[in-house]
Amino acid sequence: MYFTFPMRLLPLFVSFFRVLRTMHRGLCALAWVMAASLPAQAMQLSASDGLHDGKPLVGVAVQHDIEGRWQVEDLHRGPQRHAFESLGDSLEAGFTRDTVWLRFSVTRTQDAPTRWLLRVRPARLNQATLYAPDGRGGFIETALGDQRPFVDRPLADHNLIYPIEVATTAGDYYLRLRNDGAALRAELDLWQPDGFARARTKDYTAIGVLLGAAMLSICMNLIFMVWLKDSLYGHYALYVLCIAGLSVARQGYLAEWILDTRPERVAQAVLAMNCLFNVVATLFMSRIFGFREHWRPAARFFDAVAVFNLLALGVSLTEFHSSIGAWVGLGSAASTLFGALFVSYLLLVRRQFQYLLPAAAFSVGTVLGLYSLLKLWLGDRVPGVAPGHIYMLSSLTHLILLNIAVADRTRRAERDIRRERRQAMRIRLEAEQVLESTVARRTVELASTNGTLRDEIDKRIRLETRLLESLDITRKAAEQQQEFVSMVSHEFRTPLAIIDAAAQSLDLSKVREEPAVKLRTAKIRRSVQRLSMLIENILLSDRLQLQYRALRLEPVDLYMLARGLCHTLNLRGAERLQLTAPGGLPEVQCDRSLVEIGLQNLMHNALKYSPPDSNVQVTLRQVDETVQIDVSDRGGGVPKADVEQIFEKYFRSDTVSTVSGSGLGLHLSREIARRHGGDVRLIETGTEGSTFRMVLPMVAAPSQLAATNPGPTRTA
Repeated sequence: MYFTFPMRLLPLFVSFFRVLRTMHRGLCALAWVMAASLPAQAMQLSASDGLHDGKPLVGVAVQHDIEGRWQVEDLHRGPQRHAFESLGDSLEAGFTRDTVWLRFSVTRTQDAPTRWLLRVRPARLNQATLYAPDGRGGFIETALGDQRPFVDRPLADHNLIYPIEVATTAGDYYLRLRNDGAALRAELDLWQPDGFARARTKDYTAIGVLLGAAMLSICMNLIFMVWLKDSLYGHYALYVLCIAGLSVARQGYLAEWILDTRPERVAQAVLAMNCLFNVVATLFMSRIFGFREHWRPAARFFDAVAVFNLLALGVSLTEFHSSIGAWVGLGSAASTLFGALFVSYLLLVRRQFQYLLPAAAFSVGTVLGLYSLLKLWLGDRVPGVAPGHIYMLSSLTHLILLNIAVADRTRRAERDIRRERRQAMRIRLEAEQVLESTVARRTVELASTNGTLRDEIDKRIRLETRLLESLDITRKAAEQQQEFVSMVSHEFRTPLAIIDAAAQSLDLSKVREEPAVKLRTAKIRRSVQRLSMLIENILLSDRLQLQYRALRLEPVDLYMLARGLCHTLNLRGAERLQLTAPGGLPEVQCDRSLVEIGLQNLMHNALKYSPPDSNVQVTLRQVDETVQIDVSDRGGGVPKADVEQIFEKYFRSDTVSTVSGSGLGLHLSREIARRHGGDVRLIETGTEGSTFRMVLPMVAAPSQLAATNPGPTRTA
């Protein structure tokens, strides 16, 4: 029973509270209707008002026109007259596209002037139309705003100024306001013309001082950038330029000085300047605090914010600019809050106290900037002064502190430079001392070395003299040896010729038919020819050593030359030589006797190392601008260990020690080919034989140049 009783009474309590809430709402609505039905309280102006400071309007009422269809008559005499609500010091409607109506009543004393000036701030209002009573029950309409040409304003000022006539009897004034992109807010005050002229002079003087200070700061930072070779100062100069440009745009000077006849571009220009400032400020903050060095994700986040503002900058130049103003403000708030948290982390956790001054500069701007953004978003629900005043205060404080921070950076850079100079000076003095001692020590060493070097030079001169004498003796001995070899070789030729002639006479005599005589005369003639070739090779090797011996060049038909060798070569098995060549071979410009000896040596080697029952193939062909002569035998091949040495002078392989030879044949063949610009190479070797190739460059005869079709293949 104890637990069930409250549960039974619960519906009764709920019904009772619902009745109380309904009664409260009814009483509140009744009180609001009674307050709204009361006439507007008129503000009385005296002769001393509006001379030194603007007289803020009091008793201002506000009403929102969501659809924007109401006319002034609907609010003055229609049902909407009783829907106005009391307004505080200024209008803070935030980002809204509603049409907002303000109502106020003004009267004056007898000694006060009739003509007054109503100032509406800020200048960033798209539509601002004042309906002033004309004294006959109607209204005088004065339409201003940044969507109307500045040249059409009744009074040239960066703020919206309405001349009004104030009577001694109270009259209701209506102000219709609307913004499409920026936050809607308004501050209203009244001035006497003389007082406003003085205040206007102060405003323009202040903006002039601000721009002058900005230009001075820009020039100084550009100079620092050049002197210190640090692009951060150039970045800060751009940052100051953007702050100055944004201040000019937000205070309405842009519409007055640049876009006075293009009102449709004012809102776009202000938004574009805001986006550009966000890009420069975001990157500057990331750079001055070293986000990329401390935490790369923070730098990437700020890069993303910069990219977003760049995209917003592009959109701000289109007809859709009014739809991104709130998003740009939200992005600025997010990046500012994140930057503040990360800088706090650097100072409190990482203890990077070198960022203390720039952190103080940005903290003031951050706190006041966030407060200004909250004021724009939430309007009167956030207490405090107007966002315009907050913006100017934050910009001024921020620039002063940031200039001090940049100057401190310069001071620290100069201090580091001086410390480095002192250290460099100390190192230089130490280096000079070490250098002096080293020079003294090296001088002593050099004197000793010079003495040793002079002795060494004397020894080398004596050795060089002896060497020259030895070389002279060696040269004379070589010349005597060459003379001896030449003499002996020439002396051998006569007996060999006599022996060969005797053997040839025996072949022609009556006894030639005897087998024993025929066999012996053949051996005698082969031996004589072998000795003749040896002597010829020795003499030829001696001649080729002479560097200044000129070749006796002439056009030679290599086919006829090879054919003649095949028929006249008096060697055993010479009949085994088989010559193959295509028709139409061009003549070669060469020394006939040398080429004949080189080719004869190749044929001689092939016949020596081939089995007696095998043929030796001699093939001629034309390849590009050369003639190739291949001599192929059927011998046992060249051992791999001897391939690189067979062309050396006097080289004889151990595997052919049973075969007679001097080791000069292949060497002379290659030297002859190379003297003609060609070569002799071993292109193939194995158990089935070897192939040596002689390559000679050709020069075709005129008769051969005219031929277009090669002749038939010739075989000997």
